[in-house]
Amino acid sequence: MELIYKVKKPETIQRFIKENHIPTSILERDEKFYKIYVNKKIRSRKDTVRKGDKIHFQIIDEELEKIMPQDLPLEIVYEDEQILIVNKPVNMKMMISKKHQKETLANAIMHHYKQNKINAKLHFINRLDTDTSGIVMLVKHKFIKFLLSDKFDNEVVFKYKAIVDGEVPVKDFNICLPISIMKESNLREVSEAGKDCETKYKVVKEWKSFSLLDIEVKNKITHQIKVHLAHFDFPIVGDKYYNKNKYPVKRLLLHNSQVKFTHPITEESIIVKTELPEAFEEFTMI
Repeated sequence: MELIYKVKKPETIQRFIKENHIPTSILERDEKFYKIYVNKKIRSRKDTVRKGDKIHFQIIDEELEKIMPQDLPLEIVYEDEQILIVNKPVNMKMMISKKHQKETLANAIMHHYKQNKINAKLHFINRLDTDTSGIVMLVKHKFIKFLLSDKFDNEVVFKYKAIVDGEVPVKDFNICLPISIMKESNLREVSEAGKDCETKYKVVKEWKSFSLLDIEVKNKITHQIKVHLAHFDFPIVGDKYYNKNKYPVKRLLLHNSQVKFTHPITEESIIVKTELPEAFEEFTMI
């Protein structure tokens, strides 16, 4: 993999490496020298760069995961050398397990990596429940994931849309309640013994006895959005775990529709959006 930076001020390459948190352990070497290029010419760490120069670092590729590649439908909504963003279908599992070695998003991504000679592990920035569709973001090296960590205050913000039962009384609210696993169950519930998390929602449309919400989350944990909304008696339509009401819909009406982040290498502000699945529009017509 190649990292390309645009230099903002004159300094030594060694200083540039330190300021950009690039560990030399991940840099490729050519005999005694690291593979560092400035304006297409190889340079050493002792050399200097000027404002406007482009500095290229060749970093060591990772080994592929031991996951079976499968030629499954894969909707890629954004990709560059460091980042991959896909639109996960509803009812597709994220990762393989002992019971499910095939037909997962991981299998599909591994096929994409092998076909395009991308040597990387599966570094997921976010995960979605099986019954949730939408944006899943990965990075193609552990160093890129490190740069997107809390340490650098480089927040990756995901926005969801959901259709819920009922007219939501408070139209704009931040739910800050801990969630834990229920005893003798894989389901979750609001509990003081649980993990802290936040679900911020805003009502964007109302009709009959339903509401469409825009949602953001912090410290996301399994079933967080479902549990928080059901706790206040406006569960998500199609939620087979936390909604007792039944409607003519074949899926959970929860979709991760947008991600916003600052690119860790180019520092460009990036927003990636996806269209709402047809099931959302179809339900509003009922």
